Amino acid sequence: SMLGRAAFLHQHGYNVLLFDFQSYGKSQGAFSTLGMVESEDILAAISFIHSLPDTMDSKIGVLGLSMGATAAVLAASRSADIVALVAESCPEDATRVQADVPNEASRDADQQLVQEVYGVDITQARPIDDVGKLAGHTAIFFINGDADNITPLPGMQALYQAAAAPK
Repeated sequence: SMLGRAAFLHQHGYNVLLFDFQSYGKSQGAFSTLGMVESEDILAAISFIHSLPDTMDSKIGVLGLSMGATAAVLAASRSADIVALVAESCPEDATRVQADVPNEASRDADQQLVQEVYGVDITQARPIDDVGKLAGHTAIFFINGDADNITPLPGMQALYQAAAAPK
């Protein structure tokens, strides 16, 4: 689903690394962790890029869509290596996205299952708590449509307000 975006960036002179998060595409894994473990996948990809002679000193930008945007914000909040971030249709709180977690019972069950399998608390998958930590090292660009019923525009506006400059 990211091939078009990657082709656009490559055509404009950027090196691009595409990968599948754990549990997506052909990658191994049991299920999504709403960005928690996936943010570690981003950090591992950055380590890989920095391990190659041709890209070891490269500046890193990350483009994430929906859960990928959540993972990107979480990763950027823990890594000064990410100097630019595009967050497209990023939820304020990944555990409150109705399409993924329809009610409190589902949220509680998901939280318990992910805790048992991966040892992470998915209730921490809240970009709204982390965008402010990007100040001074990561420029962020928000994209959201006003007709998006999965990640409504008011959520993106709240993220924008919580983020520090540059944005």
